[in-house]
Amino acid sequence: MSHIIRRSSRRVARWTVVCVALLLFVATARAQGANTLEGRVLLPNNEPPNNPVRVTLRYQGRPLFETFTDLSGRFAFSGLQGGTYQLVAEGDGAAFETTTVNAEVIAFGNAPQVFTQNITLRLKAGATLPPAGVVTAEEIDKSVPEDARKAYQKGVRSAAENKPEQAVKSFQDALNAYPQFYTAALALGAQYAKLKRYDEAIAAYRRASELKPERADAYIGIGAALVAAERFKEAIPLLRGIVEVNQQTSGVYLPLGYAEMMTGEMEAAETHLLRAVEQDKPALAHIYLANIYERRNQPERAIAQLEAYLKENPQSSERDAVRGAIDKLRRQAKK
Repeated sequence: MSHIIRRSSRRVARWTVVCVALLLFVATARAQGANTLEGRVLLPNNEPPNNPVRVTLRYQGRPLFETFTDLSGRFAFSGLQGGTYQLVAEGDGAAFETTTVNAEVIAFGNAPQVFTQNITLRLKAGATLPPAGVVTAEEIDKSVPEDARKAYQKGVRSAAENKPEQAVKSFQDALNAYPQFYTAALALGAQYAKLKRYDEAIAAYRRASELKPERADAYIGIGAALVAAERFKEAIPLLRGIVEVNQQTSGVYLPLGYAEMMTGEMEAAETHLLRAVEQDKPALAHIYLANIYERRNQPERAIAQLEAYLKENPQSSERDAVRGAIDKLRRQAKK
């Protein structure tokens, strides 16, 4: 069984580890349809926020895409299959809560369809609506000039449409217009990683880390790009350092556990992959854990992880291989 799972997981790991770690513009099997989900982020008085709000599209808790609203509060995600999605609008940390709503995409036939779901931001307890209706997105610096802001938002749209080459150009334009644009550097790294241009991704993330050394995002990006490039021995100390600083950091445990598994550090890999399942719920962690348990001759535990993978990721292109591995493990367990 292990050769089946190893082949399957190595084939998807270079892409998926990076995307899960960064939580930026991630496309899974759910984002391969023809439908569009659009809407607006609104304040409780039905007015749009004055500043862009980050909106994340999730499926079963896993991030698929991320974008920012335009000046009218609008957002859109395209290329979706049918299903129940979650839309998450990030709060401002002061007056508004991060708000999540469910959105149904009900596909009929093969014709592309457009579905609408608005998000009304919730006020924090005791907060009142600001007179100007201002909601800030933390990553959008108020000092960013308009040409840099427009280039960045163009890049976000290209990334959401799975056009990484175009996104790279736009994020580079944003950085040329405003070299201190942290979020543009971070997003540039994510798009280079998507294109498997890992050295350029690492350089972009390092630039971001120099702009905001207190933020973990850029360091996770560097570590995840190193893992995707199979530079495991360089990635492990960096990712472990992030965990030492803050054990609650999101997105770090999956690439760390995978790197440790690939270098034979099975006990550490198990610990960190279990933590990934607990904290971020990435489906691939179940595949890696199954690998570890199969190697230890613990077929029941491996079966449990593979069944969890299928339950959480029923549309996976690897589902037949995983089911075959489960059958083989069950025969092994009876011996």
